[in-house]
Amino acid sequence: MLSDVDRIGCMVTLEQIWSRTELALDVIVDSPTAAEQDVTIVHSSELPEVDEWLAGGEVLLTIGVGQDLGGDTVADYVRRLKFVGVHALGIGLGSDLPWQQVPPKLVAAAQEAGLALFGVPEPVPFVAVVDAFTRMREAETNRELTRASSAARRFATALAGEGPAALVADLAETLEAPVRFVSPTGRALSGDDAEADVRSALIEESLKPTAGPRLIRTGSRIVEAVPIGGDHPLGWILTPAEAAGSPKTRALLLSTAAALLAMSLADLPVPSGRSLLFDTDLADGQARGEWTRVTGLAPVATVGMHIFGGVRGDSAERLIADIVGRSLLTRTGSLLGVVGAQERGLDELVAKAAEATGLDVLAEKRLPLGQLHHTWMLWRTQHESEASEVRALLSAVDEEAADRFVERILGELFRARGGQELLETLRVFIAASGARERIAAELGVHRHTVRARLAKIEKLLGRDLSRAETRQAVSMALELAEL
Repeated sequence: MLSDVDRIGCMVTLEQIWSRTELALDVIVDSPTAAEQDVTIVHSSELPEVDEWLAGGEVLLTIGVGQDLGGDTVADYVRRLKFVGVHALGIGLGSDLPWQQVPPKLVAAAQEAGLALFGVPEPVPFVAVVDAFTRMREAETNRELTRASSAARRFATALAGEGPAALVADLAETLEAPVRFVSPTGRALSGDDAEADVRSALIEESLKPTAGPRLIRTGSRIVEAVPIGGDHPLGWILTPAEAAGSPKTRALLLSTAAALLAMSLADLPVPSGRSLLFDTDLADGQARGEWTRVTGLAPVATVGMHIFGGVRGDSAERLIADIVGRSLLTRTGSLLGVVGAQERGLDELVAKAAEATGLDVLAEKRLPLGQLHHTWMLWRTQHESEASEVRALLSAVDEEAADRFVERILGELFRARGGQELLETLRVFIAASGARERIAAELGVHRHTVRARLAKIEKLLGRDLSRAETRQAVSMALELAEL
């Protein structure tokens, strides 16, 4: 259990300001929520239209020079202050000031509007009220930093000792709000999956380059999604955006938790891209056994299969693999095969990922588990036969012209130290359409190694492999070099 000191506290409240004995403030119209209202600023103004300059959360001080606090128009003045979110109105009282007592019409207007009202007695100057608030705010800020530092140490200890679930539980208790730790598509990494509408939104958010927190609006809820990881989110921390407490402390706690959780995810082994259901000619009994092994579901007579085309890069494969599992999809070139989404209630999420990444739906069918391999091989053969036509065309190119082209594109790579290893990486890069996880699995190396090799290849080639025209030229050069 956390102590009250370790939880996220409020900033300075209206009740705390009223309780300062040195100010001797006289509360005329109380507020039932004074202990809960966070005051953003205390300042004075004599402008009659001051509400146009306010943002909410203020304590406003006035002596009534620009506004007749005892006249009939005061009710409109009070209503406007209440409408923009002013927490309380303080009236300066004194023998040399316009008012020695709070005017009855102002009291009645404040009571009707539900606006807290208090008097600032002589000889207390407004600057004393402002100074008291500032000092309390600074003290609370220091306490916030202490809480955040203590929480960061607890999070690290929990993660090292008991794993991500313990860190998430500590974070939830500190924020006093539910917290979920999920994969890029909202699959539970600790606790429960995200709701279906949140998962759908996370698929789109995972494709955006920004690394900042996202606000996901679903129905009447607003969920804050904090990304974990770098270029592509490795996961998300999800928590209600409406949670109480200091926004700065909350943001610091969430970012600290995200950084720690990222370390626990970054070094996970790259999952194998091999799918026995697609890649091996299994008998019906073997196929049903493999299905049960990878899904945990009972054997089924038939299964839904999707075949997508137009796959570019690794985004689509990465997202759909996260939804259905790496063993229930396979890829060759720009073709992607997926099974088991319908049986596990994941059809809509797969469709959302396909739409978000611009895939073409080539086929949707149901077939016996034992026929998956045969069906996939038919599609793969057709795809590769189309590619072979390009190879046949390149074989007709003049040999000297082909040699000059290959030298211009790949010459530095051929002559480089470790060039054969880099060439093999480049070949797999082209075949995998740049999908780094697939490249790592194919080569049997870590994705960080793939990143380092590709950076070296780009330097030697003097070209940017993320550009379509570069990949096309490199692909042609590799084909010509093998002819």
